[in-house]
Amino acid sequence: MSTVPLRHRIPIKKIVVYVVALFFAAWLLLPFYRIVTMSFMHEPDAIQVPPQWFPTDPTFGNYRSFASPDEAQVLVGGRAVQETPYALRNSAIIAISTALLNLIIAVPAAYAFSRLKFRGSKVLLVGYLVTRMVPSIAIIIPYYLMMRSFGLLNTYGALILSYLTFSLPVTIWVLKDFFRAVPRELEDAARVDRCGWFGAMWQVFLPVAAPGLVAAAVFSFMTAWSEFMFALFMTSTKAAKTMPVVAANFATDLNTDFTLMATAGVLAVVPPLVLVLIFQRLIVQGMAAGSVKG
Repeated sequence: MSTVPLRHRIPIKKIVVYVVALFFAAWLLLPFYRIVTMSFMHEPDAIQVPPQWFPTDPTFGNYRSFASPDEAQVLVGGRAVQETPYALRNSAIIAISTALLNLIIAVPAAYAFSRLKFRGSKVLLVGYLVTRMVPSIAIIIPYYLMMRSFGLLNTYGALILSYLTFSLPVTIWVLKDFFRAVPRELEDAARVDRCGWFGAMWQVFLPVAAPGLVAAAVFSFMTAWSEFMFALFMTSTKAAKTMPVVAANFATDLNTDFTLMATAGVLAVVPPLVLVLIFQRLIVQGMAAGSVKG
């Protein structure tokens, strides 16, 4: 009985892997493709049954409604459409500020844990991670009362402070491992060349930890951009509302078109998506190195 040569056999495992990968790719990409196409449709085409998967008569009218929020028709778009541009601005300011402050605070803390030996350092590190295990709902009311007593409700400060507590522990852990990978000889050589702490940090540690810095910055940015609960409790006006809060208004505003909802979804997804695509290589390096070293 003849047998099929090994090199001509069908690689069953590889086919299964490809099929599963295609399935999950479709699972992840089809919803985004759907809202993108809906954002260029007219309302009757968007709600058509069976669904129309490609706009036959593309329009930019939905995006123009968001470009001129003060002129948007309230009967069609609702308050959510008018607040979306302000929410995008607020989310960008809060997310960028959170990412920058997160790195400014985490870098010296991570250096201390990686280079200095002091009593209770391990307990303190574990304590940082324990704070991430506390559910947000358990602290939202005390945090709200505290922010109200400080007069920080409806301000960027309340949200930035809360988001820093989410991202700082993870950033310190990631950067700590990157700093430990820097040989002490390089640091000593920098000090011989009359570099102070800031000089050694700028010339030695930060270049080595660049993937970790980018991964931590993107992580904190995404956390601040997509967080909903604290933003819902701390903001009530367009002066500080973020995109997740305004996006929730689309679900409760009965006079909002589905095409406008899809357009708002595209506007909310594009900034973090562009950020991830730009720094994709460094993010992968940072997360992979952090998982191996940690």
